[in-house]
Amino acid sequence: MISYIFFTFSLIISQVENYNLDLIHNIEFENASNNFGVSDVWGYTDETGIEYAIIGYQSGTSIINVSNNPPFEVANILGPSSGDYYYHRDYKTYGDYLYIVNEMYGGDVGMQVIDLSPLPNNNPIQLNTYDYVSQSHNLWIDNSSGLAFIEHQSGDAIHIASLSNPAYPVYHGTFGNQALNCHDIFTKDEVAYVSEGWSNQFGIYNISNLDNIVQLATIPCEGYAHNAWTNITGDILVTTEETENMTIKIWDISDFNNINLLGEYLGENNLAHNVHIKDNLVYISHYTTGIKIIDIFNPENPVEVAAFDTYLENDEEGFYGCWGAYPFTENGYIYASDMQYGLYVFDFGQISAGWINGYIYFNNSIPLANATIKSLFNNKTFSTDENGFFNIGFPEGNHQFVINEQDTISMNFLPHQTISQNILIGHEVSIGDINQDSIIDILDIIILINIILNNHEPNNQEFWTSDINSDQIINIQDVILIVQLILNN
Repeated sequence: MISYIFFTFSLIISQVENYNLDLIHNIEFENASNNFGVSDVWGYTDETGIEYAIIGYQSGTSIINVSNNPPFEVANILGPSSGDYYYHRDYKTYGDYLYIVNEMYGGDVGMQVIDLSPLPNNNPIQLNTYDYVSQSHNLWIDNSSGLAFIEHQSGDAIHIASLSNPAYPVYHGTFGNQALNCHDIFTKDEVAYVSEGWSNQFGIYNISNLDNIVQLATIPCEGYAHNAWTNITGDILVTTEETENMTIKIWDISDFNNINLLGEYLGENNLAHNVHIKDNLVYISHYTTGIKIIDIFNPENPVEVAAFDTYLENDEEGFYGCWGAYPFTENGYIYASDMQYGLYVFDFGQISAGWINGYIYFNNSIPLANATIKSLFNNKTFSTDENGFFNIGFPEGNHQFVINEQDTISMNFLPHQTISQNILIGHEVSIGDINQDSIIDILDIIILINIILNNHEPNNQEFWTSDINSDQIINIQDVILIVQLILNN
């Protein structure tokens, strides 16, 4: 039996801004001596509506009733546990059955099969393990066809099993020599999206006839092709590369002959793991920065709408922290697994993004170029361009921002709406007050001289306040005039 500890949200110390995710439970598992062991997370809802989190740990799989307070473990399924530094395990459900694959060696190698239907009154039943595969990094189950697509570390890259009798999977087919570096597979509407690892591409395949699988397209990538998922309409594909500084990419795949990159996103640690999509929201396990949720209603301008830092040590690059993020519950809970800190259960209010664009002016008419716009809600920073134009996507609601650390403004973001709104900052800027400290003095002269000597490139507000004689030229005449202003004061 595993040892696990329950924590409440008051014990969690955030490294990055946590917002729009309310922590309900945190269950920490005993880890291996190398401080790894917790892997992927999935979920199941029984016929009475009770929610269960399914999570991998060092010695096997724990199934936890998370509807109860406090949560409690209803099953502990031991599995192979040697030969893997990270203890990879992966899960999918099909009806009332749970299927488990892993990369380890030891007893019970293969795809474990668990009957969950006895819940909640009786314990799940472990059935015979499907042993036509051995080690596997992950699997995908196509609910419409009842087929399990299993990443296979030996032999064929993708092994296919039929779940027509879900208690007793049987061999059904293979991808043969296609997608040989498969790391992950997702299917929808008889199309397979295969993340092909060190082949550095995402392959798209027609699987309507498994005896004649046809490649429809490929999407090349610079990093490791790690994971891909489509939206519900199947016209958007989101991909991850699990490589430092490689962004999460949002693709228009409405035409397989003309696939286009629409948008990109990457969190503070510059290293993302996996994505799942539910409605317009992408749920990201983002390693050391925890779980991130982005809204892709406007795929060209994805917006982070919720975040929670599950990893308490740091927010640096590295393969630590949040492994999985599972959103497909019936009660709005979100599960996140952290390799070091266990299972997190969140309540999420389905926050959407809104967008506001326009110009910021000072003195009622001068565009505020290259200005910093910082949120007081989550410390995200935006800026205007050289013309004073801004375009901000943000979680819905009324939020305050500080412009250039001086003026506080409010903007009301409406869900999935774009609003054009010009902003006049609340204080007047005086000619000669180049550094905007409300005093014209030697500090302003220093900036002015540096502008003349080309040691400082002024933004338009600095240019306007430096051009004392309003001749559109910054020169020695402005120095003379600013000295006179100081002397006259």
